[in-house]
Amino acid sequence: MSKTSKLFQSILILAAVSMLLAACGQPAATPQATSAGTQATAPVATNPPAPVTTDTPAPLSGGVLTIGIGSEPNTLDPGAAVYVQEQFVLISLFDSLLSVAPDASLHPGLALSWQPNTDYTEFTFKLRQDVKFHDGTPFNAAAVKASFDHIVSPDVLESGGKTLLDDHKYLETAVIDDYDVTVKFGASYPTFLSDAGRQWLSISSPTALALYGKDYGRHPVGTGPFKFVKWDAQSQIVLERNPDYNWAPEYASHQGPAYLDQVVFRILPEAATRLTAFQSNELQVVSDPPALDTISMSDSGQAVVATFPNPGIPAIMMINTDKEPTNDINVRKAMILAVNQDELAKTVFKSLGMPAYSVLSPTTWSYDEQAASLYHYNLDQANQLLDQAGWVLNSNGIRVKNGKTLTIDYITSPVWEESFNELLAGYLAKAGFDVKMRSMDDAGIASEAAAGNYSMLYMYWTRADPSPLNILFLSSNINGGSAYTRFKNDQLDQVLTDGNTQTNMDLREQDYVTAQRIIMENALVLPLFTVNNVYMMTASIKNFTFDLEGYPWVYDIWMTK
Repeated sequence: MSKTSKLFQSILILAAVSMLLAACGQPAATPQATSAGTQATAPVATNPPAPVTTDTPAPLSGGVLTIGIGSEPNTLDPGAAVYVQEQFVLISLFDSLLSVAPDASLHPGLALSWQPNTDYTEFTFKLRQDVKFHDGTPFNAAAVKASFDHIVSPDVLESGGKTLLDDHKYLETAVIDDYDVTVKFGASYPTFLSDAGRQWLSISSPTALALYGKDYGRHPVGTGPFKFVKWDAQSQIVLERNPDYNWAPEYASHQGPAYLDQVVFRILPEAATRLTAFQSNELQVVSDPPALDTISMSDSGQAVVATFPNPGIPAIMMINTDKEPTNDINVRKAMILAVNQDELAKTVFKSLGMPAYSVLSPTTWSYDEQAASLYHYNLDQANQLLDQAGWVLNSNGIRVKNGKTLTIDYITSPVWEESFNELLAGYLAKAGFDVKMRSMDDAGIASEAAAGNYSMLYMYWTRADPSPLNILFLSSNINGGSAYTRFKNDQLDQVLTDGNTQTNMDLREQDYVTAQRIIMENALVLPLFTVNNVYMMTASIKNFTFDLEGYPWVYDIWMTK
């Protein structure tokens, strides 16, 4: 076994151990008040892989890091952001009130200390007094208010941050004085302190918000270790070092400005194109590289690989329960049983992928083994369920009933699903499904999803907490939201609503366990694989680390000459 093969084995073993620990561990404590230099535990539990590091000389300053990414962000306004590719960039441009370490502990960020009230509806923060935004605007309580008010304003139609604030009935951000502020909600928000460390709730320059208005997403101004330089549409996003940065989290490997002079995100949708650019030394880091080439280049010593099993919602197909034929639970169950998740993950991702069997990833707090044990590949059982439902195989191997074919309308994005959508359709075809794939971009999928014109669509959601289940399965989110299974169930609504505001962690855990079981018992989703962030890089990249949710933390990276 080569040295790099051993590295892959170690990464996968570590990932498996972290999944076991997260699945078996006790729920973390409710966050308590903290002051600068102390830690409070967020109500999440996960064990991400260790940073990919080697023994190296002292870090060097300078250099341009060029990263190949597969999809262009929609916006660089953190308050309007929702997609993974946006957060990858935002983490370098912005800071949040709190910082969340890879072990889920809370640390000072732009706030030095924090104090929730007893029912977690009000959170008071004492702010740093030595911070300026990239445009020279002083950071203060007014900036916190402007940022949160912007997120819930009509200027932001839909975003991750808006969902978080609206779901907990955001009331106001009350400015006590220049450096003390209280954020108030109309409902208990037990995870606000950990959410206050996320990019979606990071703090923007009030001057820039007012100056650019609806165009702010193309002119972002934060307080982070890098400043925005330019965004060439469908080509690249360029950042440069913030020389004044001196407020990194205490768990960072260094303090002061970032090591790198510039960071360039090259937008290259085709994985093969990113690979070619890496081989020609145009890129130093590639996100989501082709699995076979990644393994081969790692084994040959041509590249270093880092991977991270994301917490949250794994790769799933959300099944429309409001449209024939997937309104029949036996049809939905047959779809799940017809797919060999283990084989799919190995075929598509080789040693870089792991199968998923439930609606939560095993690295997510409250993950329930019982829900994950309900379905495993069994083509015979899938065929029996379809037989019982009256779907009969015709001479073409397609099932029919009352003159109609067993058609699955699959809206799919080549950017996100090209590596597995044909294989998925093939599994379903073996059970007699007639899978009609309609390839379209994100905007087209969003339009069809809003109208309910699909049998299934792809989804995953990275978060170290089960609360995205609320966004995807509360029946109130069917019209105008993301509840794409279009399933209505009073008990599911009740436990999701309670889990979103419950401050007793034992009761909150049970709420989400019950939710997982209802979702899987009713076959609302077809689990596929755990989403792993995979990055291939040159040996010149040092101190490549991940944050809690698997986003690379560029601030601590340095490069050898």
